[in-house]
Amino acid sequence: MKTNSIRLAVVAVSLLTLVACGTTTHTAPAGQTGYVAMARPTTDTPARDARPIPGAPTTIPGDVLHDPAQRFALMERLRTQVVSETRQVPAPRWQAEVRPALRLQLERAGLARPDVDFLLWEIDQAKKAN
Repeated sequence: MKTNSIRLAVVAVSLLTLVACGTTTHTAPAGQTGYVAMARPTTDTPARDARPIPGAPTTIPGDVLHDPAQRFALMERLRTQVVSETRQVPAPRWQAEVRPALRLQLERAGLARPDVDFLLWEIDQAKKAN
């Protein structure tokens, strides 16, 4: 009899816990609605207000994008120019502000995402070497 009442108590506690977990509600902090990804930006310099990065083109002609040799030459020119013009930018500002703005600017100019990733990686390596 005693084991039967213990078994019932364990089942009852499990069911009550299950019901309690199913009825919880999520409350967002004051001033924040929705998901974290949908919240307002946490930086003081939003990407839409960021100044253009010196040396990055506004648009890349189609013939340059479709010719590997011209595209490679453009990426090399961009790498050396961006590295030289952002040499004095501190590393935290580069990572938090300048690099994301440069990525956005290069993608809007027409460069493919793998090319942008490679170019930014090369810039990062060149900045580390200096």
